Amino acid sequence: MKITISILKFLFLGALFIVSNENLHLNEVQERTEFYGLFYSWLETLFNHSMQIVGYVTDSEWLPQENPQGPFEEIT
Repeated sequence: MKITISILKFLFLGALFIVSNENLHLNEVQERTEFYGLFYSWLETLFNHSMQIVGYVTDSEWLPQENPQGPFEEIT
């Protein structure tokens, strides 16, 4: 439930930033249509960047390198 609320807050905050930065008045049909386009574009960019981050994380080597001498090195 906390994750859902956090995601909704993030999306709402993004919408507020779009409205304030573009100086949109949502009671006008033309500006509301422009807002929908900008918000959809922002969501698409957010999704694409998330895919790139997830791809980078999944391609990373998370396991340690194997040691040919065994699990512990001897200190000499």
